[in-house]
Amino acid sequence: MKRNLKTGSAILLCAFTILFCTLSVVSFSQNSDPLVTLSYLTDIILPQMKKDIIAEVSIKAPADADNGDTQPLPEQTTQEEITQNINTYTLLELDKDKTIYTRTALEFIVRPGSEVHTISPFEDQGIADITNGKEYLNGDVIEHNAYCLIPRGSDGRGFKVISEKAYIFVRGEYYID
Repeated sequence: MKRNLKTGSAILLCAFTILFCTLSVVSFSQNSDPLVTLSYLTDIILPQMKKDIIAEVSIKAPADADNGDTQPLPEQTTQEEITQNINTYTLLELDKDKTIYTRTALEFIVRPGSEVHTISPFEDQGIADITNGKEYLNGDVIEHNAYCLIPRGSDGRGFKVISEKAYIFVRGEYYID
């Protein structure tokens, strides 16, 4: 009889332990403060951050537009073409010795078979190659298919075609000299 009592007590103790552990896990998992998941970050947080950044930039851009850091556009340049649509890429076909200067920040990609070199009035600033993580300074030849950025317009930076023809995707405002 004592043996049955000990066995029954042990079974009852095990049952209460299992019940206690189960209730603890269930109550912990039903907490109102769940862990943050990657899908929550990419679907909720990231779009909101993009909206906030764009709103902040659009508010500050007009105030910073004429801060004295940039040089005015040269008066004597011939303005063959200016793109106003900064939301899409335009494919340009340029002849030798044509030069593109920026009016605003400019993104561009030099297509294969095209040779262009950097124009920059600054010793330590030029054109950022985002693809390869380097900076093209004045006179450097820009690599093909590299995503490049001229971060500020109207400061004398641009690029000049040195091959017979050049095919370049551009996005931003520019003028051709």
